[in-house]
Order: sequence, then structure tokens, then C-alpha cells
Amino acid sequence: FLERGSERPFFLQVNFTAPHDPLLSPPGWEETYDPKRMPLPENFAGRHPFDHGNYDGRDEQLNSWPRKKKDIRRDLATYYAVISHMDQQVGRILAVLEKSGQAEKTIVIFTSDHGLALGSHGLMGKQNMYEHTWRIPFIVKGPGIKPGSRAAGNIFLLDVLATFCDLAGIKAPATSEVLSFRPVLEGKKEVVRDVLYGAYCGGGRPGTRCVKKGDWKLTKYDVTKTGVRHTQLFNLKENPHEFIKAHQS
Repeated sequence: FLERGSERPFFLQVNFTAPHDPLLSPPGWEETYDPKRMPLPENFAGRHPFDHGNYDGRDEQLNSWPRKKKDIRRDLATYYAVISHMDQQVGRILAVLEKSGQAEKTIVIFTSDHGLALGSHGLMGKQNMYEHTWRIPFIVKGPGIKPGSRAAGNIFLLDVLATFCDLAGIKAPATSEVLSFRPVLEGKKEVVRDVLYGAYCGGGRPGTRCVKKGDWKLTKYDVTKTGVRHTQLFNLKENPHEFIKAHQS
């Protein structure tokens, strides 16, 4: 598509499966990372200290309890091989943009859905509200965006719609309740959202709810099937890996 060349505006959404499971190394990438040399997450644990609402979920059954360091290193090696392969494919797209002369007038956003725990906090999947899962890659390049800059502001992926419309000079749909973070991209504002809210309600049942403001993050668990109710309060500046010192309330 990009090689055809056109002066008309275009919008492309390119979806990669990686690094979603099943975690299988792309052909030729099997030996890219040595499992024995893969560092474990700093918050690695053999088991999460309480039922977080998805203890019996599919993702959590992918490895035995308690988690074994050997198994996690193996899965991390595959995870990074899949990501590296995807990175190569993104590079192909950027290279064509450059070659075709369209790079300087094209906005590129790279992002993803939730990350996998892969041993962090003793978990495997994405059904939780810890930072390793909630925070996702979000990289933008294009006209008016300073290369190498970094913004600390909060956004929801839902905000991408309003932002795209704003950058394109068109109105967002009237039904949209999201915010444009164009001022943050252009360095004119630090934030457009002071507070972030998140939830995981697997299977339609109450589960995990979370709110984050500044350095503080509050998470409440309400697991009705087991009667588990816990509250966690983290200061992410002092405890960025969310080490669990106490978990009852």
C-alpha cells in the first residue's frame, strides 16, 4: 500500500498478533535469546499471595504452582523473540515510509493491549491491575512531535480516537466521550488526565478495580466465588515494582 504512492491522506491500522499467545518462536528465531541468561522480573514470585480473581483462569494454568524460575526464563526467552520479530516487521513499515518520502508528513503510533505477567507477582496472564500489565507501550512519531521526548501524562487507549481526529483537523464523533492528548504530544501540556481508572471483571463477576493518581495507586479485590476481599495501596515512586508487603485490609 505504501509503495503505491499517493498524495491523498490515508489511515492504516496494522495489527500484529505478537506477542499474544500461543508463544511460539518465529522460524529462525528459536535461538535468539538463551533462557539461562534471561533475567527474572524483579517482582518474581512463586505464587501470588491471594486469589486475585483469576487464579483458575487459562493463563494461570500455563505453568505449575509455584512458578519455577526455569519455566519463567524459558517463556521470557520466547516472549522476547516474538517481540523482536515483530519489531523487525515494524521496521519494514518505517523503512518504506522513509523511502517513499512520506515519513515527514505521517504520524505513526505504536501501541498494544495489556502485557503478560510472566512470573511477576507469581502470575502469568494479563487479568490483573499491576503496572506490568496495566501500563503498555505507547510510542508516537510525526510532525510537531519532538524526537526523544517523553511524556508522563495519563491516557486511555480510547483517547486515540479523539487524538487522531484532532491531528487530522476533523471533529471526533459526537458519541465520543474521550479526550485528545494532542497538547501532550506537542509538548504544550503535561497531562490531559489527572486520574486513571481500571478494572478486571472476568466472567461478568466483580473482580479487581483500580484507581491511580500521581504516585499513588489503590486496588480493591472483590472475588465473590471465594469471598476474598483485599485492598492494596502502592506509592509507585517508592515502590515501582509493587512489592507486596501486606495484602489484607
